[in-house]
Amino acid sequence: MGADSNLHRQRTWTDLPMEILSFIAIRLRLLELLSFRGTCKDFRSASTTATAKIESLKKPWLLFHKPGDSKCVIYNEDGTKTYNRHIPDLNDAICLASYQGWLLLYKHESIFFFSPFSLSKIPLPDFPRKQTTDGLVGHVASFSEPPTSPNCIVSIINPIENSHFEINMISKGQDKWTQHKITPYSIGTVSGAIFDHKSKMFYYMYGENKVLTFSVMDKKWTPYNIVSDRKGDIEDLPYMYFENMFDKFKKTHGLLLNLEEDEYVDVCGLTFEPENSSYPRIYLNEAIDVSPTKTRMSKAVWIQPRFYEAHKDLHW
Repeated sequence: MGADSNLHRQRTWTDLPMEILSFIAIRLRLLELLSFRGTCKDFRSASTTATAKIESLKKPWLLFHKPGDSKCVIYNEDGTKTYNRHIPDLNDAICLASYQGWLLLYKHESIFFFSPFSLSKIPLPDFPRKQTTDGLVGHVASFSEPPTSPNCIVSIINPIENSHFEINMISKGQDKWTQHKITPYSIGTVSGAIFDHKSKMFYYMYGENKVLTFSVMDKKWTPYNIVSDRKGDIEDLPYMYFENMFDKFKKTHGLLLNLEEDEYVDVCGLTFEPENSSYPRIYLNEAIDVSPTKTRMSKAVWIQPRFYEAHKDLHW
């Protein structure tokens, strides 16, 4: 009777109605959801609308992987939990932006949105500068909405030979990028970007305390200096930005990355809207332990712990 009873309990659990499984799935945290989806085919089908949104309202998580390796270590917001997962799409990819659980990646001359938790992918039209040999190193991106939204706008900026900025932009449903040449009084490395929904402008942070705005409405651009002195007619930034967050996270939580002597870490920042805050936040890009003797690049990316499963036929 004991064996039959155990079998009955097991069969009852695996044979739960789909609506009950879906009810469970949408209430799971991210790591619980990933384990849930690995249990059986029905559990995977039942969790197609789950997003693990309960955790996305907290601080960002961190993905880390070494050069030439698809194995990623995922750290939760305070470094107390880790999750190892093979994510081949991240191997040899350059992360251009991170927002609402989606990454914008460049790999093998292709640009695509990627959800590292569901492994969903949404390709974008061919990028006009894909013939470059640097693999889009130095390019930084931002997007206004998740790629499943009909209002998603993508902007990619990069400096050209210290003479001007080039901005390539594309909106959902378009099949070609539009290119804009920006010539502010100074050029520098771009460390972060964000879209302001109120003004319909992209903000690009670059150089030493400089920011460039670009309006998607009239295509006008304006450069600014970021100052701490509030004297005079000073405009507020519509966001908060944070520097060196990876280095602080590593030191605070004692992360042991086991880097080789010739490795450094390239960190892709993110944009996110924290709970109970009217200001979105940016974690700026970083490069850790850079030196002329370190030629191999490990990669890290900040990400919100959201789960999105895009339909396999979903296109840009």
